[in-house]
This record gives sequence, C-alpha cells and structure tokens, in this order.
Amino acid sequence: MKKLIVTVATLALSLGAFAQINFGVKAGGNLSTISGVTSSEEGGNLEWGGVNLGSADVSQSMKFGFNVGAWAEYMVMPMFGVQVELNYSTQGVNEKLVTSTDLFGGSSSTTKKTWAANYINVPILAKFHFGPIRAYVGPQLGFALGLNTTTETITSDNTNIKEAVVDNFNTFDLSLALGAQYKLTENIGVDARYNIGLTNVFPAVKNDKGEVTAEAWGKQGVVQLGVFYEF
Repeated sequence: MKKLIVTVATLALSLGAFAQINFGVKAGGNLSTISGVTSSEEGGNLEWGGVNLGSADVSQSMKFGFNVGAWAEYMVMPMFGVQVELNYSTQGVNEKLVTSTDLFGGSSSTTKKTWAANYINVPILAKFHFGPIRAYVGPQLGFALGLNTTTETITSDNTNIKEAVVDNFNTFDLSLALGAQYKLTENIGVDARYNIGLTNVFPAVKNDKGEVTAEAWGKQGVVQLGVFYEF
C-alpha cells in the first residue's frame, strides 16, 4: 500500500513538474454548408393535371468565409495536451433554384439564396503531439450572433429582385471538431480542420397552442484551412 501511494505521488509530482501552458493565435478560411437546407424533393418537373408545365432544379454550394481566434493548451504530458479555443467564424451555405415553364411562350427564373451565419465557437480539444504533427478531436460549442439570408431572383425579362430577411435560428450549435496541425518552424504552422454539426440549426415553428406547424432540418459542416502562430 505504501509503495502504491509513493508511486502515485511520484507520478503526480513528475506530471506537475512537466505541466506547461502553450498559447497561440490562428486565422484562415472556411468552406461551409448546411445539410438539409436543400432537398432533392424541391426539384424535378412541374406538373398540373398530368400536364408537364416545366421544371425546377435546386442545387447547393459551399459558402466561403473566414475564422480567427486564439487558444491555450495545457500540456498534461509530453505527447498530450488539452486545448481550449475562442474563435470567430463566418459560416453558411449558397442555394440556387432554376425554374422554367412552357406557359405563355416560356419563361425562366434563377433564384440565389445565401445563408450567412456568424458564430463565436469554443472548441475543447484533446491534442496529441507526434513531433511536428499534432492531431486533435473534441466537442465545439457554438453561439450564433446572427443568421441572415439574402435572396436574389433574376427572371427571363432581366427583372432583378433582391430581398434580405432575418430567419429564425437556434442560437446554440454543438459540433465535433477534428483536425491536424503541422509546424513549419518553431512558432509557425498550418492547420486543417473539419467541424461536423450535431444539432439542428433551425427551430421548429409553433402556433399559439405550442403545436409544431413547420419544421426545417439542417446541420452545419465546415472545412477550415489556416495558419497559426504558437508562443
């Protein structure tokens, strides 16, 4: 028993002697999407009474944004640390709807919709060190500052209609962050990360009785590439 106590105490003292905190700052670009915003059911042929009136094609593309932030990493042992970050990130998705009809000589329109979300993200990461390479994984707590949508519709007669609205959104977003870093010098390196959304971006719409009248579903996915400086 005494040997066990001495061993545990020695290990604790050695870890305490090693423990250190590293600080760093980072910046980079985002490629983001929101799955579920665009459904394949929205596209296809437009029919009425069995007559084909035209078509509607829906597509989605990633939105470019940026991220900046800082972190502190507590080194538990030489090859393992716990890192906490505070980041600002612009995210969202681009949606495109192209419709055409065969009525009255035919007409077409293109509607482009951009979902733009700004977040304060707090990742809590388990970080593993393998020489100049570091790999990490952990949960990320996201707090939305706002989600705006901008819609632009261009018709075949060159009519351009723009509209900016604020949509309902869940202010909290939970995701899983995983990625890796490579140190180019003692202080400078590159970072690649993917944030997998775990919660729904959009809340259910309810009536006065609390009954759900409409429900949209969307999970975020964000690819981040950037550089960092470690002090």
